[in-house]
Amino acid sequence: MLDTSNWVQLTYFLEPFLQKSSETTARPGKLKVRVKHPRGKPEEKFPTGMLVEVRSDEEGFTGAWYTAKVLGSVGNEMFLVEYQKLKSEDESGLLKENVNASCIRPCPPDIQHTDCFKQLEQVDVMINEGWWEGQISKVLIEVLYIVYFASTEEEMLFERSRLRSHQEWVDGKWVSAYKTSSTEEPQLKFKVKCSGRKSAPKFSRGTMVEVRSDEEGYHGSWYTAVIVEMLKNGKYMVEYQTLRTEDEAELLKEMVDGCDVRLVPPKIERVDRFKMLEEVDAWYNDGRWMGHVSKVLDGFRYLVYFWTTNEEIEFHHFKLRPRQEWIFGKWNFSLRKESKLAVKPTIRELKVPCGKGISPNGKYLVEFLTMATVDAAELLREEADDLMM
Repeated sequence: MLDTSNWVQLTYFLEPFLQKSSETTARPGKLKVRVKHPRGKPEEKFPTGMLVEVRSDEEGFTGAWYTAKVLGSVGNEMFLVEYQKLKSEDESGLLKENVNASCIRPCPPDIQHTDCFKQLEQVDVMINEGWWEGQISKVLIEVLYIVYFASTEEEMLFERSRLRSHQEWVDGKWVSAYKTSSTEEPQLKFKVKCSGRKSAPKFSRGTMVEVRSDEEGYHGSWYTAVIVEMLKNGKYMVEYQTLRTEDEAELLKEMVDGCDVRLVPPKIERVDRFKMLEEVDAWYNDGRWMGHVSKVLDGFRYLVYFWTTNEEIEFHHFKLRPRQEWIFGKWNFSLRKESKLAVKPTIRELKVPCGKGISPNGKYLVEFLTMATVDAAELLREEADDLMM
């Protein structure tokens, strides 16, 4: 017969340990936090065929975002993408590249910005087929802005159609910077601190340059000048080559800010005709004015529309030159670049042709200054209700 007295004593001796073991098994909840949930498939983050924006880490392009299409996952959080506007080195097709998921984000939603951008508002600017983050430093007119780039401490001039409201991709959601920046005073302090533009290009004495005018009625015009002297705080003394003093006795000299100075662009011989809506610089009033071709006339003549003054003027072919852009201290040229002014123009981008009054039903016959007919022969005309203007 089995003696159980020793078992009783052993049970009594082990009881504290048995209680602890019981307590441990009675708390399975603590173990749950250590269970690793399986991650979703990489392709679920950015499905094949999805349009996205890809951030560049290449020197000189850091921080710029380029539109691309996802071709598929290649593993290890890497995706093969095809850029929508960047070409391969041999120009044979669109550029394809493997990029890390950390450099990819969905395309931001369109924000209808009906009013003009405001000073210090954060924006994205389309430069060389990519979006660059900047800040409005000066509003010239409703369609022309000076934008400051903190990454390079430079300021440049852009028309409204090149801008979009800046948005941040935060925790899987798009957040509009416009809703927060207007109440953040650090933005104001930051702007004042960086206004020195220490990294602006330096021009030596005797350099032939072009100087931008900020004078009322002359926005968007550039005048040829020679650097006479380098001054402090990024300023220069220049001598204009086409502007004279009030008494016409000598060439005009003036102190200008470095951000309003650029090198004279390289000469491009344009032998073929300019096309509708192509951006050009027109020689007018002793300077070069930014505009776009609004109508192609006979005999190598054109009508050019200037959005800075809302004027349309006729020019001969040899009074025009293809638009080139001074971007981050370098000249950039895009052959036959067309104006990207808003497709749906505001009342300021319409004009009522002379002799065309209001129709009996309260409508206007308007001529669009940024839209051509199907055959691109002339500017588009159509009736518009006064409530739509």
